[in-house]
This record gives sequence, structure tokens and C-alpha cells, in this order.
Amino acid sequence: MKTCGMAAMVLAACWLCGCTTEPAYTKPESNPYLKQGRIQYESSTTKYVLEVVRIDAKRTGGGLLKVIVTFRNTTKQNLWADVRTTFLDKDAHVLEQTNWEAVQFDARTVTEYTCTSLSSRAGDYQIIVKKPKKTRLDIP
Repeated sequence: MKTCGMAAMVLAACWLCGCTTEPAYTKPESNPYLKQGRIQYESSTTKYVLEVVRIDAKRTGGGLLKVIVTFRNTTKQNLWADVRTTFLDKDAHVLEQTNWEAVQFDARTVTEYTCTSLSSRAGDYQIIVKKPKKTRLDIP
């Protein structure tokens, strides 16, 4: 009798909490990275150190997509970061991608990062910012 009462309580709790027998994951996401936004950070702390002040995306005379991002370094020291831009076509497929570019962000100032697509078919973009790997130049 106790087991029937416990089972009824568990079922009632599941019903009240909205639990279902259907799997929670029924269809794949189209691209989870695209849903994170146009500016993505490899580290969760980097977005608080390098704030995005302004983003301008416009077409050049030849129809190329030009992206200008203004970052503000909020710390008291100069920072280095690797930045890469991926240009996407109108269907959000990767059209072209730049190499990682080392960018210095001076202490407590703004720095502009600019990138232009190579094709006029570019319809959108993503910029990834990550800390560079340690190199021999970092060793004191």
C-alpha cells in the first residue's frame, strides 16, 4: 500500500512540475553558435574586460560587407587578444573566414577592429575574441 501511495505522489509531483514522457530534445538546433550573437568570446570573463562600445556594418561601393567594432579595455593594463571574423551568406552558411589576428587593446581606451569581406555575397558576420596562447614573448 505504501508503494502505491509513493508512486501516486511521484506521478502527481511530475504532473505538477510539468514533466512529460516526451524527450526534451526532439529536433537538432540549426547552429547553436549563431544563436550566441555576432560577437562571441572564448572566455566568459573576457566580455567584461573588453566591452563592445559600437558596431557598424555597412556595404562598400563594390558591395563588400565592412564591419567596424569599437572595443573598450576596462582594465589598467594593455591586453592582447586574437580576433577572427567569419562572413556568412544569406542562408547563414560560412562563406569565408579570416585568420586569427593578434590585436592589442590599450589600457582604459577604445580600439577599433575592422574587417571587410572578400565577396559581395556576404550577408552576415560573426567575430570571435579569444586570449592568445602564451608565446616566448610573454615569458619574462
